Amino acid sequence: MNSWMLMGWLGCVGADKDPHTGDSGPTGPDFHLLTEAIPGGVLLSAWTDGDAMLMVGGDMGGGPGIFARLEGDALCVEAAVTERALWWIHGDGAGNWVAVGEAGTVLLSDGSRPDVPTAGTLFGVWVGAEHTIAVGGDVMTGLGEIWAHAEGEAWRLVAGDLEGVVFKIWQDWIVGDGISGRLVEVEGSLAFAPIEGEARLLTVRGRDTESGVFAVGGLASATMLEWVGGAWVDRDTAGVGQPLNGVWTAADEDVWVAGNFGTSARWDGSDWLMPDFPTTMDHFHAAWKHGENLYFVGGNLFSAGDNHGTITGYGMELPPLTPVMCK
Repeated sequence: MNSWMLMGWLGCVGADKDPHTGDSGPTGPDFHLLTEAIPGGVLLSAWTDGDAMLMVGGDMGGGPGIFARLEGDALCVEAAVTERALWWIHGDGAGNWVAVGEAGTVLLSDGSRPDVPTAGTLFGVWVGAEHTIAVGGDVMTGLGEIWAHAEGEAWRLVAGDLEGVVFKIWQDWIVGDGISGRLVEVEGSLAFAPIEGEARLLTVRGRDTESGVFAVGGLASATMLEWVGGAWVDRDTAGVGQPLNGVWTAADEDVWVAGNFGTSARWDGSDWLMPDFPTTMDHFHAAWKHGENLYFVGGNLFSAGDNHGTITGYGMELPPLTPVMCK
């Protein structure tokens, strides 16, 4: 970790311990590092399927994808489920899910592989009542794309060569690198309706489609926007510090965020709750509520090769997790 990044974090949260001494200081009563030892890759997304929390990720050096399952206190990991890393997972809550990732990779809950015909990375997916939508693009060219799939049909390109890689979708909301907008229906077909002039947004989630929608991201520091009155409004992220990769919105006022260098925090509409010092120096990519607890998943995200996954939890009496390989 660069020294200026470390000093920035210390200045933000007021921690007074030297992380290099082994004494990281108090981490708050409810934030717990559960594991930094998940083999095979970083974790990039989570999804609840019945009693289990499913997670996907992979090797950031162009290697294979991984699949992890947390049920109770048992965490098992399946390595090399796909040739390339998986970036996101979403499902219908009834045992059917879709995971997407690099080089157009698509993995279904039945093990089938209806890949999208693209060389780009699919960073997000949404399983809707009529369509599954996958979003992504090429980070080298900076161009984004949106794909749609209906049962019994092939993948169809809804929008291509967008001026900004598309990172995530939540219901009909879409955000990316300097781009945001919504999916609309025009004469019976899906189309992308952009909202101009947005920052680098990594993900989006809301309480409903018209209010309480939050998008987070940032380049050098945290950005959080809320959709209010037909426009994005900046919300105060003073003290959060690092760019944000994940967001979870609860039914009440709470918004949970996950970000670089162990950023894990809760916003109650006016104040931030976070550890006095991060539980890990790994990077969190997603925040997900499972059962009564909130989980932050990630790993050594910016390291190519020899990647590992990391999970921190928010909740009382969360035991450490020991990952095992799935049988």
